[in-house]
Amino acid sequence: MAHLIGVDVGGTNTDLVFVDTEAGELRVAKVPSTPANQADGLMHGINVLGMPLEDVELLIHGTTVATNAVIERKGARCGLITTKGFRDVLEMGRRDRRQVYGLHGDFEPLIDRVDRREVDERVSAQGELLTPLDPEEVKAVAKSLAEDGCEALVISFMHAYANTENEEAAGNAAREVWPNDFVVTSSEVLPVVREFERTSTATVSGYVQPLISRYLSRLSERLNEGGYDKDFLVVQLNGGVMTSSVAARLASNTILSGPAAGVTAGAAIASDMEIENVVCCDMGGTSFDACIIRGGQPVTANEKYLDFRIVLSLPMLDVDAIGAGGGSIARIDSSGIIEVGPESAGADPGPACAGRSGTEPTVTDASLVLGYLDPQEAIGRDEGVGMDVDLARAAIQEKIAGPLGLAVEDAAEAILTVTGAKMAGHVRRNLLGKGLDPREFSVIAFGGAGPVHVNRITREVGFKSAIVPAYPGLTSALGCVLGRLRHDFLRTVNVPLSTLDPAALDKIFAEEVQKGRSLLESEGVPEDRITATLGADMCYAGQAYVIQVTFPTGEALTKDSIKSAFDAAYHERFANLLPHADVKIISTRVTVASTEDVPSVADLTSTTATTEPTATTTRAYFGGAWIDAAKYRRTELPAGFRIDGPALLTQADSTTLIEPGFSATVHPTGNLLIEAIS
Repeated sequence: MAHLIGVDVGGTNTDLVFVDTEAGELRVAKVPSTPANQADGLMHGINVLGMPLEDVELLIHGTTVATNAVIERKGARCGLITTKGFRDVLEMGRRDRRQVYGLHGDFEPLIDRVDRREVDERVSAQGELLTPLDPEEVKAVAKSLAEDGCEALVISFMHAYANTENEEAAGNAAREVWPNDFVVTSSEVLPVVREFERTSTATVSGYVQPLISRYLSRLSERLNEGGYDKDFLVVQLNGGVMTSSVAARLASNTILSGPAAGVTAGAAIASDMEIENVVCCDMGGTSFDACIIRGGQPVTANEKYLDFRIVLSLPMLDVDAIGAGGGSIARIDSSGIIEVGPESAGADPGPACAGRSGTEPTVTDASLVLGYLDPQEAIGRDEGVGMDVDLARAAIQEKIAGPLGLAVEDAAEAILTVTGAKMAGHVRRNLLGKGLDPREFSVIAFGGAGPVHVNRITREVGFKSAIVPAYPGLTSALGCVLGRLRHDFLRTVNVPLSTLDPAALDKIFAEEVQKGRSLLESEGVPEDRITATLGADMCYAGQAYVIQVTFPTGEALTKDSIKSAFDAAYHERFANLLPHADVKIISTRVTVASTEDVPSVADLTSTTATTEPTATTTRAYFGGAWIDAAKYRRTELPAGFRIDGPALLTQADSTTLIEPGFSATVHPTGNLLIEAIS
């Protein structure tokens, strides 16, 4: 593939990159997002790129449609058919509470109780068929749900992971009477143990499937009208990509799509700079997303809570997000303390300084007031967007400085201090919770707002250094074109290692690998460009939670080799072993991926500047005083050039702030390496 377009749709901006792998050309664009219809902003961004769609060979897209639908509760109305006696599994959850103290609690499930129905069937935990299913009962229940206005149907039976017979029969029966293709069975989405997590994941899939299907269909039509007549790819939450036709069926895999693309890019950037341990920190307009990369590999997770008691349990990159972006709103709480986020001004109306009727002070407004942003270098200025310092000052004065009796500059600095503490605390908890030392890691700061706060994060977390990519505001879009076609498969086996039959395990792995190969081949991947990685979710007997274990590639699986892999993973996680306890394999785990070549980030971003850059002088506020700061155009900096703070490095997609006490050096890859001045 020579001509590629990567698109990441965020809450505030839509980012696009065009890559010509043969010529080594990179074009970029950043335009306002269009929340009402993301396709509008995407198509506008393609026009800004200036690349005719008929000349594009492949488009790869990171989308927030599914994520936003769940968070904002704007998904499809779903019906749920479940085993008799288990109608309320979504509300039972794990017996957790939104508020730790008090007797009051609230929870609104994605499927209302009136739309949850029961049928008479039962399978044991060992897979024994106890009560056969009556297909006619399923048809009657499904027909009544459709008549009541449900658009999607979810079927989740007890122990369907152990024996799919009843659930598959229910799915086939329901499809005979359901008015569309939106029928989801839990054994197809997540054939693993844990009733609540499996049902919740299947529910999320059904909840977003109609929206994703319609969005991808509309986008495909718009692209075809523009001259792009091929299938396009969609980024998954595991960092891989899939065709849009598969994405319409596996809709829940598109959740956290954009942040996953950013981690893919972060891993490639760290590899180019030969740095193994980094934390990707993506600060956009609405959120701050963090993911650890250790030994060159992103840390993965088994599940993620999208909201209270709404869990998604799929193989995914371990991206943790909080509401702390450039558009996050600052306010004073009832105790007189400054709070920042999670509410955001978003794309509309945006920060007060954008001049689009926004009146709430945001992180971006505070950065502008302190001189950390140039009003004439506003993100997306090609769209005519400017930054009005007076509007930013007025918003901070009215909502923060006035009530607290502070100067506007001091109030703005307080806003950024709170924001920095919130982000640093989030990152520190992630590292320390995994037993990792921040001093052994560097941070990669990207997103439109990330480079402004990179020094603060580095200092407060205790990172040894920081990296700012060549195009920080477009890093996630760049990650879209770096993803490989990939699919993950889980299957519960629940067997003690002591009684394991290795031949039976080999058979299970062979079946899952073949399933993945068939899916990738249907997406156009040649048979000889497919690789498979085997692993399992394992624990000691009696433990309630599992760890992920990857098995050595190319070695025969024996009890001893499996035990050795488990011991290594468990000791790395807990620095301890239980030598006399039996080990259990709970679920098998298979990753099947394409090995086809992807573009080299360094080849696209390496700096071409050779002359000494010229700096201008600006004023910035640090530690209670205005001081002079150097200002450079980022694209004019040659490799090896060093800049001591305070300084501003401006470019179209972001601004990098170098605080006093830090220095930045331009790496040959075009990325910045930022370190504290000793």
